[in-house]
Amino acid sequence: MLVTVGSINKVKVNAVMEALKLMGIDAQVIGVEVDSGVPLQPYCNDTFVGARNRAIRSIEIASGDIGIGIEGGVCIRQGMVMAFAVVHCVSKEGRENLATSSYFTLPEEVSSLMIQGKELGDATDIVFHDKESKRGLGAVGHITKGLISRTALYVQPVILALYPFLG
Repeated sequence: MLVTVGSINKVKVNAVMEALKLMGIDAQVIGVEVDSGVPLQPYCNDTFVGARNRAIRSIEIASGDIGIGIEGGVCIRQGMVMAFAVVHCVSKEGRENLATSSYFTLPEEVSSLMIQGKELGDATDIVFHDKESKRGLGAVGHITKGLISRTALYVQPVILALYPFLG
């Protein structure tokens, strides 16, 4: 079975590989560079749209059996800027399912930079003095001091989005 991931970001590809391993599924996993079709910093519903676009485009480009899109986004809830991810899965037959990661409140310093127009990754890099954190620890890794990695944040929703396809 070929599973395509709509990103070449190693964090996302590794999360899919780890989820499949936990599920006892032997599959080839490849990352495919795709356009999410949403702004670089998706908010709320755009996060869902971007994840679906990534899944569909990856399966179309690489002729996979299952396409997976993972899109990180933010949404303002209860007056707080909260980060989360959406995982969308599509089979080559057109079946779809999705799940979300945990939502978590961003630190005020990060939120303030985002309200000024920065992407979450850039705001995280500035506040935590990092480079390319979206390809590594991410905001979740920094605020939890490494207790929850960005990969770990994605594994559960990958499993939840995949379960109907692997039966």
